[in-house]
Amino acid sequence: MKDRHPGHSDRPRQASRSPEGEKRFIARGVRLIHEDDDLIVVDKPTGMVTADPSRAAAPGSGARPSAREGDTLFDYVKKHVRSDIGVRKSRRRNDDLGRRSQPGRVWVIHRLDKEASGLLVFAKSERAFDSLKEQFRTKAAHRVYYAVAEGEIGPPRSSGTRESMIFEDRGPGPRKSVRGGGSGDREHDDGKRPAITHWQVVGVGQGRSLLRVQLETGRKNQIRIHMQELGHSLVGDRRFGATTNPIDRLGLHAAELGFDHPGTGAPVRYVSPAPPGFFRAVGLKPADAGSGTSAGKDALPATKTRAVAPGDPEPKHDTSWNEVAGWYDTLLEDRGSDHYEQVILPGVLDLLGVRPGQRVLDVACGQGILARRLAAAGARVTGVDAAPKLIEAARARSPGIEYHAGDARSLGALRLSGFDAAACVMALSNIDALDVALGGVADALRPGGVFAAVIVHPAFRAPGESHWGWDDKAKRQFRRVDAYLTPFRKDVKMHPGKAAQGRSGGEIVTPTFHRPIGVYVRALVAAGLLITDLREWVSQREATSGPRAPEENRTRLEIPLFLGIRAVKGTSTK
Repeated sequence: MKDRHPGHSDRPRQASRSPEGEKRFIARGVRLIHEDDDLIVVDKPTGMVTADPSRAAAPGSGARPSAREGDTLFDYVKKHVRSDIGVRKSRRRNDDLGRRSQPGRVWVIHRLDKEASGLLVFAKSERAFDSLKEQFRTKAAHRVYYAVAEGEIGPPRSSGTRESMIFEDRGPGPRKSVRGGGSGDREHDDGKRPAITHWQVVGVGQGRSLLRVQLETGRKNQIRIHMQELGHSLVGDRRFGATTNPIDRLGLHAAELGFDHPGTGAPVRYVSPAPPGFFRAVGLKPADAGSGTSAGKDALPATKTRAVAPGDPEPKHDTSWNEVAGWYDTLLEDRGSDHYEQVILPGVLDLLGVRPGQRVLDVACGQGILARRLAAAGARVTGVDAAPKLIEAARARSPGIEYHAGDARSLGALRLSGFDAAACVMALSNIDALDVALGGVADALRPGGVFAAVIVHPAFRAPGESHWGWDDKAKRQFRRVDAYLTPFRKDVKMHPGKAAQGRSGGEIVTPTFHRPIGVYVRALVAAGLLITDLREWVSQREATSGPRAPEENRTRLEIPLFLGIRAVKGTSTK
């Protein structure tokens, strides 16, 4: 039995690449994150304009860019792409592939405000332009920002949504918005367009809030407008009402960017952590990125700036199993899992104690095995998983259940609430931001709602740091544990074979996060989930042959394999 964690395959062919840990800059302050034949991803510094609209023509428009080169990010990217080496490589590869492209050309996909920093993608081929523009238009692209706002908008892990209509006029002065007035992506006759912003508090302190912000729409100045309307302007944003500037810049950074690669169709994710000053502005250390807590020894290190493309040896901590969805679905549905059938499913159903008619949220639901059991018991179930392909499998097997493709760390973006119970089975150890995920679960539950989680027992099954041993003299089997109290990340090798890889088969290396039980307890309590039961379950796989079988069965019944936790959402916490 393995817990769930991501894997990737089918790396896009690359014309050039910034190696992990190498800070390659293509211009002053412009860091190259990833480049291949179709696209280029860069990290923009604050104070730089993304592009001059008059020189960012789309392919096939007939418009020619001005010969005048300036100091915009687009200018620097064009200069880099048009370099002799880059043009020769692109022309040779495009000729080989019969690719409809124009070597040395590059096109704007989206923009960042001049005062903001972070990730941007530019297209280098027409197919990339068409694909990326459509993904941004349909909101399929994944975009997450970090922002520092004036005032304490709420406690850590609290979240909210701002929805309004933003005026798309081009007149002088700051843009404005009004509440209500329509839905969808349609522009209204009066120049108003719908704008939706989801935010979650990472930390508060020193009269400021650090926020993780996810856009559902991408209007100009959207985050800045919405935060001003909430009464919490971004620091350094005097144009939209800020009165302080503790970090000497606008407190807005584009930290995550994800989409389906135009060449391979595989999901790719790029990450640039917020500047350290963002965390210091609220009294946190940068190592607390993603934890949603104050600094402490249990905090995982901050993610380095890097491209996270299929095949990377160290992918971002993405819980999606999209690349091995077919293999995983076959493993549990067709071949079955005795651990699931004999231990996990009966155990979690007992912990939840669901009654007919209750609403239950299945977090990291996979292909819906637990969701279907809950529905069979009369519950009204909603399943959420980060892997769209697993969600597709779940919908195909149980069309009557509501499923959403969504990140367990961003449940607030789905606006789920009022659930009587929630469960997360064999997935918590694959989520890097544990506090954020549990905070989202708590927000989705009603007061008194029950949460049940199942994990591999961390006290006896630390990956790579525990194993079975045999004392030949005493004829006894024992469990050796070499590490337990120190949280760590472990890369686990999976062997999904051809079905998952789409090529010649092989292994995929994916991360899991070991934490001692105390870390889970503190995270649950901090989220307002009060533990009411703790179960330790053993394997039911009985040894039936060999001279060591009796001793192996004895130790199997003594050393638990799984840990089941039941918690209840309280009305207040200390």
